[in-house]
Amino acid sequence: MEDLSTWASLASPLLSLATIVYVFLTAGSKKAQADIDAFKASNAEELQVIRSSIDGKSAEIERKLEDHAVRVQSIESDMKHLPDVKSFTDLRLAVAEIKGEAGKQAEVVNGIARTVHRMENFLLTGSKSAA
Repeated sequence: MEDLSTWASLASPLLSLATIVYVFLTAGSKKAQADIDAFKASNAEELQVIRSSIDGKSAEIERKLEDHAVRVQSIESDMKHLPDVKSFTDLRLAVAEIKGEAGKQAEVVNGIARTVHRMENFLLTGSKSAA
């Protein structure tokens, strides 16, 4: 029984010391929680104003997003009608071929024009030296 009283006399101050440490460590958190509650109470109106502002802007942003979606969809539908890279390359080759043919036709027309000019001179002067 004496051992039990010795242990009890040693445990009592240790238990008191542990209680003091616990109270010391948790006192700050209680004060912090009280400060947080006071802050929430004092700024509740401002917080509500901010929330309503965010809700209003959220609706505006959502409307703009829908407008952009419509615009993107219309651009995509217009892009479907445009030629792709292969078609555009084929088109460039066809235009180059047409330019070449036009150059050949221009030479033929120039030859015909020279012949017509010589014939006109011959008919106007009536001689063979007009050429």
